[in-house]
Amino acid sequence: MKNTFFLFTFCVFFAACSPKDDRKKDSSANNNSSSAVSREGNMLDKLYEELKEQRPELQALELEIEDIDQAKEDALASYKAYNLKNEQGYSIANQHLSAIKDSLLRNNIELMINKSQYTYDQDNAAMALAAATLENRSRSLHDHQEALKIILTLNLMEKYQKKQIPNASEHEKIIARYNATIHKADSLLQAK
Repeated sequence: MKNTFFLFTFCVFFAACSPKDDRKKDSSANNNSSSAVSREGNMLDKLYEELKEQRPELQALELEIEDIDQAKEDALASYKAYNLKNEQGYSIANQHLSAIKDSLLRNNIELMINKSQYTYDQDNAAMALAAATLENRSRSLHDHQEALKIILTLNLMEKYQKKQIPNASEHEKIIARYNATIHKADSLLQAK
């Protein structure tokens, strides 16, 4: 896990320290990097899908997440509709209030609306808190789900990196050829 953290930190540091000119490349280069990131995202999802096929507990977790998300949406749908109707009612009442020209009557009606809305807000507070808590718990669960995907797929990627690293000897041979050719070019320049 420490290795993963250091690798991530190094990548972030490297990206932050890269020259500004590299960041200002033409839009086609940016489009290419965007599609590369998109492919990498797909790779992460593909690796996670492979893991789910191998590990029934991951499949069970995904099904549980889908089920609880659906239950949350069903529960919140009726509350949101209820709350929206009440908010619209108070909004419309306030619009009609502005049509009353008698200031004393308008003030009395405004007090009645405000008292009714205050009572509604008090009665609705527990439900509003429950709805907000549901949304918060949902975000937290999905954050944990994404963290799980990242950690599990990073482990796979690290295993792949260790087993499949290409041999650098071919690169070294080509570097040596470049160096020799540069030396030849320098010799020809000095001969003139």
